[in-house]
Amino acid sequence: MNSSPSSSDPGHRADTPLCRVSGESASVAVLLHPTGNGRRLRLVSERTGLSTLLDATVLEALCALTPSAATALVRAAVQRETPA
Repeated sequence: MNSSPSSSDPGHRADTPLCRVSGESASVAVLLHPTGNGRRLRLVSERTGLSTLLDATVLEALCALTPSAATALVRAAVQRETPA
C-alpha cells in the first residue's frame, strides 16, 4: 500500500524536476522534494527505480569526499548490487 499523499490532495506538494544526469551506464533523475523540515534532493535511478532523499548535511559531506573516497563508495554500492 502506498502511504504517500495523492496528487489530488490539496496539502500535497509535488516534487519539482530539476535535471537528469546520465552517462554510459546510468541515468538519474534529480528532483526537489518538499518536506516539513525543508527541501531535499530526491535522486531516482531510471534503470532500477530506486530512490533516495538527500538533505543539505549529506550533500555537504559528499562535497568533502576526495575523488578516491567517492570511487570507493560507488564501488561498494555496485558490489552490493552484484549477485555472488
